[in-house]
Amino acid sequence: MGTVLRRRLAALLVAAALCASPAVFAQSYPTKAIDLIVPFAPGGSTGLTARALGQALEERWRVPVRVVSKPGGNTVPAVEEVMRSAPDGYTVLADSPASSSMLEIVVKRLPFKVMDRTFLGMSAQTPMIFIAPSDTPFQTMADAVERLKREPSSFTWTSLGGAGAQDYTFRQLFKATGIDVARTRAVASKGGSEAVTMTAGGHVMMGAGSWSAVGPLLNAKKLKALAVASPTRFPALPDVPTMAELGMPSVEILFWFSISGPSGLSPEVVKAWDEALDAVSKDPKFVAALTSVGMVPYVHDALRVREMVAAEKRVVETLWAQ
Repeated sequence: MGTVLRRRLAALLVAAALCASPAVFAQSYPTKAIDLIVPFAPGGSTGLTARALGQALEERWRVPVRVVSKPGGNTVPAVEEVMRSAPDGYTVLADSPASSSMLEIVVKRLPFKVMDRTFLGMSAQTPMIFIAPSDTPFQTMADAVERLKREPSSFTWTSLGGAGAQDYTFRQLFKATGIDVARTRAVASKGGSEAVTMTAGGHVMMGAGSWSAVGPLLNAKKLKALAVASPTRFPALPDVPTMAELGMPSVEILFWFSISGPSGLSPEVVKAWDEALDAVSKDPKFVAALTSVGMVPYVHDALRVREMVAAEKRVVETLWAQ
């Protein structure tokens, strides 16, 4: 075999080897920076989770994932911006109950339909936790429920003015115990953090909040955790029972974190997000980042998220119709 022929053969073999390697196939999505829009101010559970996820995705996809906070307007401006963006997967939403399943209760005249979006998968959740002041007479959640049933008219709880995570949590509790919400005494607060502070100050008998809000005050012994509204016990509170353990499995309220985008995203984009969210959920570094902000992995694919949001939306509508 001549030298020229040997060189040509060697070049062909190298080219064939390169073509056989998955590393050389161009990644069709994503190929440029992604804007992950957070409809809340920085520092909350959604924003912190978005940053943890963004970092994990950058390491996987090798493209920038820019977390952009756009708070205000009950999440509507941020959601609308994403839903009106180009359907290419490069502008997506850090989604949650507040910006989807509960939004039509909070805002009556939306400039879009909640379900007219492409759901891209879910990655994390944190349960709502029933809390009481540290000097509460309630030793257990059963004590609180007994007091609620005996004297509902004087039972005080934290509300976000009629619609919000606290309202959703307590309406689920009242439904499970057969108590009309109108017979109880809601005490309005301006937000989730204020509601937790009000509870610690003894301004209500019971409150509710996520771990990021209640954790510091629980650790400071200014609050007592009575139960968690999740399917399994919360890792940070291993000794606190779930509502299901207490005989009320319907009282399950998760503040979940998912990704959605405008209508019409391609199956290729949906698949890329499904696969990425599933993969990073198994990354110890990402799991540790979630734990540090009071979240736990909670993975659902795009189809399951759509079904879950639709079902949760129906529950919310029923609860507020009562």
